[in-house]
Amino acid sequence: MMKHKGDWLLLLAAFIGGGGFISLKYLLDWGYDPFQVIFGRFLTASVCMCLVYCKRLKRITKEEWRVGSILGALLAAMFLLMTVGLQYTTPSVNAFLVNIPAVIVPFVCWGVFRQKPNRNCFLAAGMTLFGVCCLSLTADFRLDFGAGLSLLAAVAFSLQMAFLGNLTKDCDSVHIAIVENLSTLAVMTVILMFTGWDMPPLTLPAFGNFFYAGAFCTALYFVLQSIGQQSTAPNKAAIIITTESIFAAVFSAILYGERMHFRGYLGCAVIFAAMALAEKPVQERK
Repeated sequence: MMKHKGDWLLLLAAFIGGGGFISLKYLLDWGYDPFQVIFGRFLTASVCMCLVYCKRLKRITKEEWRVGSILGALLAAMFLLMTVGLQYTTPSVNAFLVNIPAVIVPFVCWGVFRQKPNRNCFLAAGMTLFGVCCLSLTADFRLDFGAGLSLLAAVAFSLQMAFLGNLTKDCDSVHIAIVENLSTLAVMTVILMFTGWDMPPLTLPAFGNFFYAGAFCTALYFVLQSIGQQSTAPNKAAIIITTESIFAAVFSAILYGERMHFRGYLGCAVIFAAMALAEKPVQERK
């Protein structure tokens, strides 16, 4: 059991994160707009992280504040696109499309940092395109609006992950996570100053979903992921984390009553296979 501790922690993070899509969908259905949902989520997450790591706040360096703020801006863009997209599509479609950075990141690194992807990534990209078409094209072959926004969220998330891997080599991972959360919260605060603070009454179910999305799906999620990846190979960790979309589909069927057609299930299966293929190392010829 201890030998696979990192794997179990990553799987637990994916399980918790999968349930977060349902919480966000319920909050949107209850009348909260995407800006309010993201603000409440990151307010909760920032308070939790600052309480747990309060002694480390003073040790955050200027470089960590600079890098974390850049990553926080990309994270804010990702959550905005993801949450608005969730208004117009189902939780499982949203989760699968947002979780395809394993395929996109290598191409971002190729374009920005001149790190050429391996051969598997090109095949995985083609498979992902087919899976996305199965998931997001309507009966008359138009791209569903919510799915389109979810795809843009995946691009923003891929940029965040690419910069995270190349700009934080000399930074503390916990410090970066704290600054990212605070930066995203600051962005959403500014947006709400212009869009207005009027929101539906904070009922007990709404509070529970805000708390789950912030404390568990954001704060605890990043802590579990950070600890888990310390003892798990990167390729394996990426595959385990992508199971978040599987859990989201299961939770959506059980808790939200979502029913997906065969083409949707085929798209989910192809996308998941593409994500696993993108993380598989290419064996060199002898």
